[in-house]
Amino acid sequence: MKHLIYILIGFTFFQTTALSLKASSLEEKKQLFRITVLNTGGDPQQGIILRVVGYSNEYVSDEQGLIEFEQSADKNYARTANFYLPTDKNKSLKSLRLDEAAQDTIIRIDRPEDLVKFKQSGRTFQAKGILKEGGRPVPHAEISVQGTGRHSFSDKNGEFTIEADYSHLIMVRAESMENKYLDSEAFLQQPDRPLEIRMVKKGADRVYHVVEKMPEYPGGMKAFFNYIKRKAHTSELAEKTQKEGAVMIQFVVEKDGSITSPSIVRGLDARLDTAALDAIMVMPDWIPAQDHGISVRCKYSVPVPFKRPQPVKPAPVAPKAPQQSTSVKDSMLVQPIPTDSLKQDTMLLATPKTPVDSLLTDSLKKDTTLVVPADSLLLKQATPSKTPSEAVEVKPKKRNFLVRFFRWLFGIKDKETTEKEEKEPKEAQEVQETLEPEPAPPITEEK
Repeated sequence: MKHLIYILIGFTFFQTTALSLKASSLEEKKQLFRITVLNTGGDPQQGIILRVVGYSNEYVSDEQGLIEFEQSADKNYARTANFYLPTDKNKSLKSLRLDEAAQDTIIRIDRPEDLVKFKQSGRTFQAKGILKEGGRPVPHAEISVQGTGRHSFSDKNGEFTIEADYSHLIMVRAESMENKYLDSEAFLQQPDRPLEIRMVKKGADRVYHVVEKMPEYPGGMKAFFNYIKRKAHTSELAEKTQKEGAVMIQFVVEKDGSITSPSIVRGLDARLDTAALDAIMVMPDWIPAQDHGISVRCKYSVPVPFKRPQPVKPAPVAPKAPQQSTSVKDSMLVQPIPTDSLKQDTMLLATPKTPVDSLLTDSLKKDTTLVVPADSLLLKQATPSKTPSEAVEVKPKKRNFLVRFFRWLFGIKDKETTEKEEKEPKEAQEVQETLEPEPAPPITEEK
């Protein structure tokens, strides 16, 4: 009986699992997606890469900017696709939710060269937005494009449309609200839908200066300085103005991470100050400050450094070894002397058995050209001998007065003077013997 119950339970479990797998397979059926990538001007973007989160496959747009692929779709869960430039596959340009609405859609992506082209041509586009504060629309707000004189107002739903360009900032000003500054790139991310802009009331909450957790730029300060260098063109401006330093800017990081009330605390130059302030105004949202686990408004100051690029130093060149000059004597030592010439020439060759001095004295009478082996010449140069004229007489040290007195009193003479006195008579005797003629042999009478 027990075995029969176990068999029935197993059969029921198997049937339930099979039904659930069948239902899930029906729900996760494949869907075809056709996504067209264009720039703001309507031209197709070729080479844009699409990746689906959770999958390793890559899809690339063709000449018409079309990306066509199949992806499993689930009613309860929709995956996300990210778009990348072929030159930078680590930074996502835009994201798209792969739901039923995205099966046949058009997205707008501008390359850096497109933005430069649009700025140079002075091209304009329709910037659409909607203003909200705490979930409520903000009507009658003034929206203006700085430096152009173009302006517009938001309607009762907080929506507005204005003719914007790629070179100037868009400022939003509303009563009792903090001013908001936006870059044109923010509107280009979603040209078909209005951009939601969050406004903050003036003095709505306390602004902290020191909190438990200070606000932080996404990615840390290293990412912040990389953004400043790229956005404000710090190196190019420092080189153009021939000025270096840092512009100190202060702003408020709101509870939602947005940046408000930027101001220059310490300036450097009018052009550098403006570039630094413009970059801070359109900066991405920060991670807000927290105090006791609650997000709060916090005032924060950052330096914007301007430094000229350092010139590339050439690689050090190794110094050349000094060339040794060959003298006449060296050349004579190096050149080989043919053995046959020694029989016919008067040149003499000194050997270890023949002293160098005797060779010189004997050969000077007949010939003036001498050849000496290198070893003997080097030995003579290493240990030069002094001639009698160059010899320096070594004088004994002068003794103390008392020592000299007692030595004279007892008749003690120096060893050198004694040897000299003994040597002088012998030398005189030898000289006298050489001068005296030899005695003539005795004469014998012949008988």
